[in-house]
Amino acid sequence: MSEATAREDLLALLDVRETGEGVFTGAAAVSSAFRTRVFGGQLLAQALAAASFTVPDDAPAHSLHAYFARPGIPGRPIEYEVTAMRDGQSFLLRNVAAVQRDELTCHLIASFGRDQAGAEFQPPMPETPPPETFPPEDERNARLIARAGESMRKLFESSPVEFISVDAPDIAERSEPRGPIRSWIRIRQSTPKDPIVQRCLLAYCSDLSLIEPSVRAIGGMFGDPELQVASLDHALWFHRPFDFDDWLLFVAESLSVAGGRGLNRGSVYTRDGALVASATQEGVMRKRNPLPDP
Repeated sequence: MSEATAREDLLALLDVRETGEGVFTGAAAVSSAFRTRVFGGQLLAQALAAASFTVPDDAPAHSLHAYFARPGIPGRPIEYEVTAMRDGQSFLLRNVAAVQRDELTCHLIASFGRDQAGAEFQPPMPETPPPETFPPEDERNARLIARAGESMRKLFESSPVEFISVDAPDIAERSEPRGPIRSWIRIRQSTPKDPIVQRCLLAYCSDLSLIEPSVRAIGGMFGDPELQVASLDHALWFHRPFDFDDWLLFVAESLSVAGGRGLNRGSVYTRDGALVASATQEGVMRKRNPLPDP
């Protein structure tokens, strides 16, 4: 898949269509060897896009909170039922139910509002080498494919998002527990400057690897066959404007792994150090039940 095709597919996911009063339909996810269920980031992005259609353009989303009720099934369209919870002078609340064949897949509440002038504060961005100091993507991917196998090539080629892992260990290797994981991320080609689209793209990307620090913290790895891993909920706050045509630094860390669940926190910065978003996510993390002996 070419970069242009991958990029167009991602933007097409955000093109939800109104099919009834307060009801929007999003494009169905395509099943693959790597995606046997709908990616949580797609549900977040489409639900946010649907909710955004019901509020004024000058009141963009500043936060969302979502619960993943059950795995979405690729190949089936998803309906997003949007209801207004509150239309105040400063803030608007929207409730979104993502439904497949009358079954709730994801429940999301989004808050919208107009920015107000006032004092500002943010913690500094961690010192990080700029993305231009890393090898080209083809060279980075070739190293991973050599270790993880040729099956990884399709995963890299079909991704609409380009990653530069600053701290993460090899995708196919286990590692010792470590601190925050930094990654440079960008959409492959130019994106619309519409702040609504930018926020939806960030909602999609915020679920790509947020749970990984907890997996790494207990000595696991990407696609670990011994672990059952699934997102339970997701929260995202938008702080400042950004442009996904340039690299954004995602800093993710594990806050706790206990009770078969991992809690993670993420911060998103522009390359000049502006904190543009924060995220949290809890996910199931437990040993798979072994298959019974034949």
